[in-house]
Amino acid sequence: MTATGDVLNQVVPTLVRVARRPGAVLLKVAALTVGLFALLGLGYAAGGSGWNAWTPLVLAGLLTVPVIVLAVRRERLQIQTQALHLHRTIPGDRGLATYDDDPTRGPVQDELDALSAAMAENAVRTARFFPRVEAAQRAGLRAAGGPVNAPYLQDDLRVTLGALIGTLAAIPLAMLGSIVTTVLLLAR
Repeated sequence: MTATGDVLNQVVPTLVRVARRPGAVLLKVAALTVGLFALLGLGYAAGGSGWNAWTPLVLAGLLTVPVIVLAVRRERLQIQTQALHLHRTIPGDRGLATYDDDPTRGPVQDELDALSAAMAENAVRTARFFPRVEAAQRAGLRAAGGPVNAPYLQDDLRVTLGALIGTLAAIPLAMLGSIVTTVLLLAR
């Protein structure tokens, strides 16, 4: 593993630990607002007739999807970064020498090669949505030495980012839906 991979394995778990409490608060607030909207939607659907009565409940169900995806991805990230301290490499340990090892090649050249490969990966943007995130993830994987050294980069970060944006949008949308559904319930 290169020094860049070691830095990634120190920085990412720290960021995950820092974001643990705000992430939990965000998920709780989103779950409460969407849950309230779903409860009001169920009450409106139970007393209504026709397909229009089910609209609030269906919308609440749609808002639930990004919240659940973010909760699952967050938990997986917590698990993957929790065990990183167990996989530390020993500085200066290059493993067993083989017959094709180049004795003139040092750790600095390995680091430069890893950074060059990561920069090349970052320059290629092929994804349809969040192309920079996908390129940065591939570059991080390349710099860290692959998914074995960086298990937290195995999951597609674009899905996690989309779930985060969806969860952030679900809170005000669920609040607005709750207000409208409450007005509709009171108007009956």
